[in-house]
Amino acid sequence: MRVNLELDEHIVATLPKVWGNELGLFGFFNKTKEGILALTDRQIIFIPEWVFVTPREREQKYFSNDQAKVTRIDGLSESQLDEDISKHSKSLLVPLESVIDVSSVTLRKVNFLRLKFKAEKKGKTRSYDFGIAKTITNYPIRQPLQFYNLDWGAWVKLIMAYMPS
Repeated sequence: MRVNLELDEHIVATLPKVWGNELGLFGFFNKTKEGILALTDRQIIFIPEWVFVTPREREQKYFSNDQAKVTRIDGLSESQLDEDISKHSKSLLVPLESVIDVSSVTLRKVNFLRLKFKAEKKGKTRSYDFGIAKTITNYPIRQPLQFYNLDWGAWVKLIMAYMPS
């Protein structure tokens, strides 16, 4: 039985190795997290879970030609996604009805996927940037140093297509 996803909700696209960063004052107190970015037909989900991806898969399937591909992680079903959300309390669930804007922004010569939405609590607007790390430091904590300059256009179009009018 699903807890976080509805029974008729299905996965449209997933992308591993994505780093999520909350913008604004609350982002100052939160560390950047690596995880899985998922789009279902009803919500956008970010699960802070490390997933092993071979360099070949990374280049051919997920991030080839400087583009973030619209694809799915092999073997990740809706029930497994629901279990991962329950397992990680820091997961971000954004209903598509609450999304205000989704766009690709350029910061420090790097493109990020920016998601702005109305938070359920207190109705405040929150923003997140998502990117793919090129280099990572593991000490004192695992954090990205540099990001790939990817084209997020396919993801922006897909999310816009599923957003209610």
